Amino acid sequence: MSLTLNSFNNNSIYSLFSNNTSTNSVFGGLESSLTSLSQIKSGTYAKLVKSYYAKYDSEGNLKTEGTKSKVKDDKGTLGEIRGDSSSLSQAADKLLSKGSKLWDQVETEDEDGKVTKDYDKDAIYKAVDNFAKAYNSLVDSGQKAESTGLLSQVAAMVTISSKTATTLGKAGITIDSKNHLNVDEDFLKNKANITYVKDLFNGTGSFAYQIATKASMANSYASTDLSKLTGSKSYTSSGGFSLSSDDIVRKFDETT
Repeated sequence: MSLTLNSFNNNSIYSLFSNNTSTNSVFGGLESSLTSLSQIKSGTYAKLVKSYYAKYDSEGNLKTEGTKSKVKDDKGTLGEIRGDSSSLSQAADKLLSKGSKLWDQVETEDEDGKVTKDYDKDAIYKAVDNFAKAYNSLVDSGQKAESTGLLSQVAAMVTISSKTATTLGKAGITIDSKNHLNVDEDFLKNKANITYVKDLFNGTGSFAYQIATKASMANSYASTDLSKLTGSKSYTSSGGFSLSSDDIVRKFDETT
């Protein structure tokens, strides 16, 4: 059985993000956003898909590894994901916080005594750039995840960004082939409408808010999966850890 990208269809992508009937109700919405084969072939989801299927041989069997080293690797990966998701949440908080002065206009006085009122664009750029860097780190570490729960959150982040690409571009933010966000400092400071940038990164339902929600869920999944490796749940002989449909539904209910 071939597992190359060219053989993917809706069913194979569906299997990546859901394991059984119980799981379908949780990730059905995500599956509907991955129905475009052209998007998959173009590379938007290719890295996520490859990172998942790299764990299987050409016959579709999970590759075996030494159990002890596998456990160690999984703990390291999950720890990295937890750290990256936490960093992204913190970066988002600085943009979303209601008590933040980041989006307040400040008065400045030039040498001639002329007073002007404007946003602190240096501070805004720094906050947005920190958010982008934290986002990129989670995209990279999240692709190493074993569980569908974690992979689905990273895929959802990529989906949100892809759908918002045109809007982000007006703020000087582009998405590269690695699904990374890149912030053009000159454009954001000197060409973008800061009120427009604020709409992207501040307020309930904003781009930053949606990404922060996925980062929080990724952190929760990573914490749950890590606890399984340390004794709260069984560890499979192949080195993977099991996430049951009941676990997924319960965690989804807790975080939504």
